[in-house]
Amino acid sequence: MKCVKCIVVGLGRIGKIHAENLRYRVEGAELVAVVDIVEDVARAAGEALKVRWYTDYLRALEVEKPDAVIIATPTYLHRENITTAAKYGIDIFTEKPLAPNLSDAMEIYSTVKKYGVKLQIGFQRRFDPIYQRAKEFIDGGGIGKPIAFIAIVRDPEPPPSWARDPKASGGMFADQLSHDFDIVRHLLSDEIAEVYVVGGNYIYEDMKKLGDPDAAVVTFRTEKGLHGVIHATRRFPYGYELRNEVYGSDGVVYIGTNRDENIAYATRQGLIFLGAPFFEKRWSEAYLQELRAFIHSIRNGKEPPVTVVDGVRAAQIAEACWHSYREGKPIRIQTVS
Repeated sequence: MKCVKCIVVGLGRIGKIHAENLRYRVEGAELVAVVDIVEDVARAAGEALKVRWYTDYLRALEVEKPDAVIIATPTYLHRENITTAAKYGIDIFTEKPLAPNLSDAMEIYSTVKKYGVKLQIGFQRRFDPIYQRAKEFIDGGGIGKPIAFIAIVRDPEPPPSWARDPKASGGMFADQLSHDFDIVRHLLSDEIAEVYVVGGNYIYEDMKKLGDPDAAVVTFRTEKGLHGVIHATRRFPYGYELRNEVYGSDGVVYIGTNRDENIAYATRQGLIFLGAPFFEKRWSEAYLQELRAFIHSIRNGKEPPVTVVDGVRAAQIAEACWHSYREGKPIRIQTVS
């Protein structure tokens, strides 16, 4: 197949990263246009990347006739954006979460299957070299039989204003933790079967009014009987902290750090590290590799390595977390086939 003609829709933080990667770093891909409803944003990106730019998504599809679309719009627009592309027979890469709720996620699943298009979801941790090494070590028996998963998930700042509304973003459990639910499934080769959530609002009054917690703990059991705990917060003053552990009968895998290992200051007061860099830097290689995998799947007529099913699974777990948080009890997850 010739180069895969791509457009990027939504030019916020992650959309710009995807556009630059497609323009300069993904072999077999050609970025032909970018789209954003804000004219100044679209024009600036188009001029910087030397590609055509649009404020109208539908017009961009009709004029450019792309092979693939990369969707980096707010979550509440995903269903509409994906459905439009699917009807044109265009393959789709969409940022996570797949949708703000399970109902929309299931509708997206049906649409993708109906029109026979590929859909890859942006769970980039699977493409990160560190997580890939951890996966290989676990699968190779390096820690014996896996028993437990532990995660610390602390963002340095709250999400954009629209993402603070669970109806628009899916809230903490979809917007922030869908990555963690996916990496649990991936590293353990297992499905989360039951969740119990406790949490609340300790920092942001506006999030309290919208019903989204700013700190929570998710405990879970898997279908194979493993257990785990995820602690998440929307604010961490000194940096981005994302750490995972997988404990097994013969060892432990530690993933991640809470500090920038590239620089430290040594004074009479001691050794001082800075906080770990936020997502743009932490996942730069993974963002590139996930797009390379997506383009490779199109050029070779194969299913993407992370599919719409993985997006639905994460949405299902997030939905169960919302029920547990609101009802104050464990929620058993019925696997959607």
